[in-house]
Amino acid sequence: MRPGSIFAMGICVSLGSLCAQDCAPMARILPGGTVSGTLATSSCRLLDGTAYSAFRLDLPVRGQIAISLTGNTTDFLLTLRDAAGRRIGSGVSLTQPIEAGSYTVLVSAAKSGVSGDYNVTATFTPEVGMICSGFPNLGRRQMAAGRLPGAGCRAPDGSAYEAYTLTTDGSGTLTVNVDSTDFSPLIAVRSIDGHLLAPPAASPVNVVLNGDSQYLVVISSADKLGAFAITTTYQTAGNETCRSRKTLTASDSDTNTISATSCFLTIAGSGDQSYYNYYNLTLTAPGLVDVTAISGDFNATLNLLDAAGDLLTSNAGGGGYDSLYNLQSSLRAQLPAGSYRLQVFSDVPSGGAYTLKYAFTEGEPKPCVPAALNFGDLLTGTLSAESCRTSAGIADVYALTLAASGTVDLDMSTTAFNTILEIRDGKDNLVVRNDEVDGVSVSHITADLPAGVYTVVAAASSGAGSYRLAAKFTQRDLPACSYAQALDLNGGYIQRLGPGSCRASNGQPVDYYTFTLSADSLVLAVMTSSEVDGYLTLTDAAGNVLRTDDNSYGSNDPLIVQYLRAGSYTLAARDASSTVGGLYEVDLRTSTGSRPPFCTPRGTLTPGMTATGVITYTGCQYLDNTFADFYQITLAADGPLDIRLDSSDFDAYLLLLDAKGAVVDEDDDSGGDTNARINAGAAGASGALAAGTYTIVVKPFGDYTSHGKYTLSTK
Repeated sequence: MRPGSIFAMGICVSLGSLCAQDCAPMARILPGGTVSGTLATSSCRLLDGTAYSAFRLDLPVRGQIAISLTGNTTDFLLTLRDAAGRRIGSGVSLTQPIEAGSYTVLVSAAKSGVSGDYNVTATFTPEVGMICSGFPNLGRRQMAAGRLPGAGCRAPDGSAYEAYTLTTDGSGTLTVNVDSTDFSPLIAVRSIDGHLLAPPAASPVNVVLNGDSQYLVVISSADKLGAFAITTTYQTAGNETCRSRKTLTASDSDTNTISATSCFLTIAGSGDQSYYNYYNLTLTAPGLVDVTAISGDFNATLNLLDAAGDLLTSNAGGGGYDSLYNLQSSLRAQLPAGSYRLQVFSDVPSGGAYTLKYAFTEGEPKPCVPAALNFGDLLTGTLSAESCRTSAGIADVYALTLAASGTVDLDMSTTAFNTILEIRDGKDNLVVRNDEVDGVSVSHITADLPAGVYTVVAAASSGAGSYRLAAKFTQRDLPACSYAQALDLNGGYIQRLGPGSCRASNGQPVDYYTFTLSADSLVLAVMTSSEVDGYLTLTDAAGNVLRTDDNSYGSNDPLIVQYLRAGSYTLAARDASSTVGGLYEVDLRTSTGSRPPFCTPRGTLTPGMTATGVITYTGCQYLDNTFADFYQITLAADGPLDIRLDSSDFDAYLLLLDAKGAVVDEDDDSGGDTNARINAGAAGASGALAAGTYTIVVKPFGDYTSHGKYTLSTK
């Protein structure tokens, strides 16, 4: 190290399996469940050398999470990370609000050499009146444990349910079995948009499914609640050409072709098909999986999925070129024993021929090894199939120690691949990340950081090859932010995020806004910008995080709707990535009074009744991020039901749900102009509606900004 330098770095030594990777979560922790494990010399390792285990936590609705760690709590640490890898809580226990989504629960040793047993228990309380969505994945051939209630999902009739998202590879027959010693399970299968394919029934349930589709498997109870085990099997249809090309159990290879008879996925938005072949992997022991795909016809993308269908790692072009200058894609992953699925995607519809090479080395995970670099030096490195594997992709890893606070500037440039730069803390939690800027293969991070131990990850999202990394450091004090802009209730504020802003915990610009509620109120806060990828955080007067949001108002605009007690609150507005600068607007709307029903019915109707209302943010945030009002309607006998929704303020859309929440019917413009009409069970329709209670969903069509008055009539 140069005299006076306060920063050291290192790169992964390219020695085959000596360069390992982040270990992906290999097991789930259920809301309301407990997992047990052991940290030992065979465990995965953080870059500081400490052992860790990772568990996946899936929440289909927001609420309050409580996670506790028992065992060797003196030397063990519990960390909750979001899907990006950012730390959102740590300790031997934590209790805090949490958004819907997928998280990682990490159990790690406080120092090297620590080992022992542990238990982790998660308790979850859902926020009342919300819709569950984004359910955890379930494999076509899998055994999994569950609990009812777990995430706290409730059907319109108030009954508890759990649901899973299942994706097919080709058409076939799905069989679902659910066993429980606590209650009598009922199983239903729906299309991904909620239409019923198999009504609730006792095990086993068999249903024919199409290829290229996602489905929902819904578990409910005929009586009590409790734990259950779910098992799925799948029989591929006899004429289906989308089939596993091979089952890989040991080092092996395969030469094959992607063609019009291969599997395909429909690309959302465009309707185009992306074609792929897949392989089953069976590991009888833990070890290192190494896969390479080589083709002269297309650039391959490799996806490695676990038994549930969760993506563990992916790579496109990370293996460089072979002797014939064919682009290679390469995966390396440390995996426990179990079943996995490998997908080989073509980047062109015509597909073509490829060769797949598979190697498996039984053994314990091996960490990446760093080497030193000083500030002011210009590093030239190379990413290849032998590089370290991280959650960002193939990478070189650099260890940082800042003896004083200051500004870190990092630049990564290349002409060979798409770059990613990350700064992580001493326990590998993401601090800040920047991908290539505007496709020019240059990533840049400027971060104001306190003294401490950090890690830089220089990675490739796709491709491989040589790169340059420059690092600079400017020592300076980081003063606390002493200013927050007062935000008027039912007002807005235009601001520029940039050098004059405060600094968030990730070293990036942030602006703070305060507001005070004199009475309990429903609050809407939205951040809009054409220049900034917005991110909003709502905290109370004590600094506790109540809500966060990234893009509920659109692809780059965050929206928070929350019922709050009288008091003072703060909004933090920043960019979701490390991009610095840009104009944006923060708007605040409030409505005093009691808590709205949100996604519970606003009223009960019978045929012949009419209701009027206003679609606004006091309604339900529906699955497509529009706002909706719900009404309950009861049919005393089997028969037709005519529902009309009229509005001159928005393009009306109607849905009719059964008592368990499955879609019975839906309509956009059958009422004339942009009005909606559902005429269920009428003459010529497919049978009368059965007597019972249904839910009418009143909403705009496809526009989350739509709002206004409406009239709902039934007969």
